[in-house]
Amino acid sequence: MSQVVIKFSSPTERMRYGADLVFRVCLGLEVIWEDSDDATNSNDSYTICLGLKSISCPIHSISFSQDEQALSARVKWVESNGNKFPCEVLGLYDLQYDPLAAAVFSACRWEETHSDERDEHGRYRAINSSAHEHGMLSRPLVENMANALAVELGVEDIPSEKDYQFIPTIDIDIAYAFKGRSAVHSVAASFRDLLLFRFQTFTKRFKMLFMGATDPYDTYNWLSDLHQSNSLPSRCFVLRAERSRPYDVGLAPSQVDVLIDSLLKNWTVGWHPSYAATGNDNVFSAEKNEFPCDTYEVRTHFLRGNTDIWPQLVESGVTHDYSMGYADLPGFRAGMSRPYPAFDLSKNEPLPLIIHPIAVMDSTLKSYMNLTPEEAVEVVSDISDAVKKVGGTMVTLWHNTSVSDYGIWKGWRDVYIDVLNRCLTCSHD
Repeated sequence: MSQVVIKFSSPTERMRYGADLVFRVCLGLEVIWEDSDDATNSNDSYTICLGLKSISCPIHSISFSQDEQALSARVKWVESNGNKFPCEVLGLYDLQYDPLAAAVFSACRWEETHSDERDEHGRYRAINSSAHEHGMLSRPLVENMANALAVELGVEDIPSEKDYQFIPTIDIDIAYAFKGRSAVHSVAASFRDLLLFRFQTFTKRFKMLFMGATDPYDTYNWLSDLHQSNSLPSRCFVLRAERSRPYDVGLAPSQVDVLIDSLLKNWTVGWHPSYAATGNDNVFSAEKNEFPCDTYEVRTHFLRGNTDIWPQLVESGVTHDYSMGYADLPGFRAGMSRPYPAFDLSKNEPLPLIIHPIAVMDSTLKSYMNLTPEEAVEVVSDISDAVKKVGGTMVTLWHNTSVSDYGIWKGWRDVYIDVLNRCLTCSHD
């Protein structure tokens, strides 16, 4: 592994973490810290060296954990080679921003931890993010920044299209539309369908219950066959929780257990903590203890997870979190597409937890952005192209329900096929 040397006498844990993100995670370079041998390198700058090339960088207050100062001055962004990066610091340096602080700011969601702005589900919204404000949400800005630094340093093997990976993931919130309900529930629901003139729903329910038809949401074999035919893995996150309206409305846990058992043959099954579990330690622990298979990999329901719960995930034995994404817009919430290690800003220490950012979710495109199927495919194509340029990892979040071609998702099964094709070929120039 090639080495990059950073000259600074007393690097903070945030600086070490930022350097690890930029150089090891993004570029595959080992980071060596050395005392500065240049009198001009004081406590307000550091120098990045590779061979005979070097870049002098200013130090932002975030690197020193001077968060109140950063809040007071506001984190400013600077334009650089067609991109914009946070943590501007003006001065007589090669860069006018601190790349290590920029990495921490983005990957650790610094602005979220210092903001009370949340939607009705307790989530920080994409439209409130500074990346959205500065037009960088649709690009993995940390990886773009790393590649730009690599060019300046003369790195020979910069991540590119050849390193691109595509990982589709499926969330299972409601396992079946009709199957798995009690006889009383099914009869009552059938009468309700008739009273409300929902004859198509009544017919589908009747055919599934009495004529052996496949449940509309039973799309698992179709998905796994599609993935397998494209040499893609099948990975899902299953909601298994007590029913609690209006957000946790899946099947009874005993019915979900039967589904999980059948999925384990062809799928990697992860845990999908319920809406109620996020923020409630007792519910979280109960669901985790009762989940019938490994709980090392999670994605929170409604994407309610944030950096505040990272320590709780670690304490509970979770090692991989797939919740890093926005619901209201596609893009890169952490400025990263590829998996990266977590960091606790409050304690200034790295965590044994890998974050897997998601780039786009089906309901974002349909429900939040109100896109047509054709428009949705183009948005995903643009996002995947941005990932390909930095040799990153494209993670999509779809649901078993959204490929059902049933109800509000009529016409969206073909969208998923097109999304897979676009993400596999990626570039559509």
